[in-house]
Amino acid sequence: MADRSCWNCGAMNAPDARWCTNCNSYLGWDTEAGEAGASDSGGSTDGTDGGTTPEPEPEPEPAPEPAPDGGGEPPEPADAAADGDEGAPEDAGATTDAAAPAPGSPMVTVTTPEVTVARHEPATVELAIENPTKVVDGYDVRIIDEPEWLDLVSPDVHLMPGASDDIELSLVMRPEPMVVAQRIELSLRISSQEDARRYAVVGIVVHVPEYGPRVGVTATPAMIRLEDAGEGAFTLHFDNRSANHPQTLALAANDPEDVVDFRFAASSVEVEAGSTAEVHVDFTAPQPPPGQQRNRQLAVAATDDEGPIAATVTLVQSTTAAPVDEPIVVQVKPSAIRLEDAHDAEFDVLIDNRGGHSGVIVGLTGVDPEQRLSFAFIPARFVAAPGKITQARGLVRADAPPPGTHVTHPFTVVASDGTTDVSGQAQLEISSSAAAIATAELRANPERLDLGHHRQGQFTVEIDNRRGVRPLNVAISGRSDDGAVRATFAPATVVVAPGAIGYSRVSLTSPYPPSGQQGTRRLHVTASDGSQDLDASVEIAQVRPNHRPAAGRWLILLGALLVIVGALLLPWFISFSVPSLNPLEIAVAISQAGGLESEFVEGPVRILLVALGVMMLLGMAGKEGGLTRKTAVLVVLLSAGYLVFLAVTPNMTLSALDIGLPFVWIGAATGYAGGILVRMRD
Repeated sequence: MADRSCWNCGAMNAPDARWCTNCNSYLGWDTEAGEAGASDSGGSTDGTDGGTTPEPEPEPEPAPEPAPDGGGEPPEPADAAADGDEGAPEDAGATTDAAAPAPGSPMVTVTTPEVTVARHEPATVELAIENPTKVVDGYDVRIIDEPEWLDLVSPDVHLMPGASDDIELSLVMRPEPMVVAQRIELSLRISSQEDARRYAVVGIVVHVPEYGPRVGVTATPAMIRLEDAGEGAFTLHFDNRSANHPQTLALAANDPEDVVDFRFAASSVEVEAGSTAEVHVDFTAPQPPPGQQRNRQLAVAATDDEGPIAATVTLVQSTTAAPVDEPIVVQVKPSAIRLEDAHDAEFDVLIDNRGGHSGVIVGLTGVDPEQRLSFAFIPARFVAAPGKITQARGLVRADAPPPGTHVTHPFTVVASDGTTDVSGQAQLEISSSAAAIATAELRANPERLDLGHHRQGQFTVEIDNRRGVRPLNVAISGRSDDGAVRATFAPATVVVAPGAIGYSRVSLTSPYPPSGQQGTRRLHVTASDGSQDLDASVEIAQVRPNHRPAAGRWLILLGALLVIVGALLLPWFISFSVPSLNPLEIAVAISQAGGLESEFVEGPVRILLVALGVMMLLGMAGKEGGLTRKTAVLVVLLSAGYLVFLAVTPNMTLSALDIGLPFVWIGAATGYAGGILVRMRD
């Protein structure tokens, strides 16, 4: 092992020496002493001597124990920890700060709980530290969350078991940054060099006093020149770079004549420590008479607790000589105002003060010789700015002339400044368009109405006011040439807005023309506003309906039914035998008979009559009824031939068909008449 150097005098001693041979200082700051101290401080009470247990053999490489919170590493040996926390793991301080102090922690008392540290005057903090353990221990002192501007100077602290000592710590302010005046609470951690888990934390209050001069105040520019102007500005600069505390100043300014109006961007300013600030100041000062110069001293005072700090600005004002003003000129635009179907008109009034060098307060009025106009001006009174043309808005009102006429009104706009009147001429021309009915149109839609076989119909009347500029109110009526048509209008009175089209629905009833003729009537529609009329007409076409074809069809149907009934009629009240209609039976009967009999002819005749009756019905499908008439003739001829056959044939007797022949003849005649009616079309 290497020789051990004394921490106090630097003398070399044997490696296993505990006390310095030169100054008798204790040298037991090695690992074995640390382990022995830990063993002594945590000794058991169950030994036979009631004291401590024998020291265990040190392990060559002791296994690391977890920190009290389970997340750190065991502290370094005493000789490594003697240099402060630099030899401990990075998280050891955080771990021990969060954990409660271990048994055997030092007992610390702060003698100076509040100290003051200045830039060139370090503060001394006095602490009383007691070592409650049974081993010699050293202690490191550090500031928890140490500020960047503060250094802690601590002596080496080594205490014998159970001993205490007063130590002095120095708090030194670093020279580089400026430290703001403040009061800060700091926490000191006094940690055992043997076991970092044994520590104590005490608090102190550190005062940083205020230092530095008062704020420096300057104004720029120091001299302000205004020519023909009454407003200016300057800037106040506040310099607090040499003081470590903020300073608040109230701002004010005045001039000897007390005629200048000052406007500060802020009534007070707070200048932070070690910084600067600016405040903008606007002012308004009355100008001297034309062609003169005036100097003023503007005194600015920035006041703090110690009194005002002054700054001065020199104001030099000058004005040019008063120019000669030219009179104002009044002009009305447009000078010729034209209105159509309106009462009001607007115009511009231009006040030309370009030849003047000062503002002129003028009032506007309107005058017309006929006193038939009304005037209004916005604004009616204003200042005509020098060197400019000032514009005002005018309004003139007049009554409209009768429709279709126009009238002209001259008028004058007068601008007066109280002593002098200046006028501008103009004229108003108003025209009134013709009455709305003069440009309106009346139309019937459609212009030709075909009613056909009907007596009633409808159409629409349109009142076109799209070319008009006034609303049109008309009453609508109608009358036909012969006075036979009755017309109803819905609505009967129509109001049509300008540029629009009005409508009225017309419902009419017209009597039929003579039978078989087509009648045409003309209905005249009139729209009147009381003074003028608008006319339109509608042609009405009509045909009387022909009922003869329908009657003919009914007669054909009745006649065909009579023919069929007569052909099939059986005499229920006469004892005639019922003829057979079966062709096979008729053929058998004819072959077995000795001569011709009426029963053999009656059956086929009945069949033919029924067939002819059906053909009469089919004749209704034609347009002229020719088939029906021909079939009716055949029915008559067949029935007549049958009677002739019975009359000329010997031994023929009356048959059952003879009873139904009158029905057959009546049906044939009826069907023939119906065929004639069907042919008679319009």
